[in-house]
Amino acid sequence: MSTENKKELKKQEKTIRKSLAYVFIPILIVIISISLIQNNSESFLEKEYKNIRNNSYSGKITSLLSEKDNGRTRPILIENKWEKQIPFFIHKKLNVGDSLFKKADSDFEYYIRKLNKDTIKRDVNKFYRKKYFDKLNEK
Repeated sequence: MSTENKKELKKQEKTIRKSLAYVFIPILIVIISISLIQNNSESFLEKEYKNIRNNSYSGKITSLLSEKDNGRTRPILIENKWEKQIPFFIHKKLNVGDSLFKKADSDFEYYIRKLNKDTIKRDVNKFYRKKYFDKLNEK
């Protein structure tokens, strides 16, 4: 291939890259903008807040699943049926046989520690509650 052909090929590659950038950068900006607007809309925040608030569950911890590490969260197995992700700092305080429950119309879940006979209270809805009420106060 001659040097003239190589120069022409490089020029065409540069033109193609520039054209693709002109197409995909605006699309990316639009997608990010829509995502930000939707995630900060009052209806979305209300739905997420109420979904977490109305959720209820309870059960005994049957396994701490210590071999799984998801960064800042760790899984626990409840009643040998379902996994729940919890913060690592709570995970290290729990033992098999401890209990977990969250009532409907509550933002808190409770971990009842069997050996120490105490309870750990965790606010599971703090993020959406704050965002939702801040959005309501903007009106």
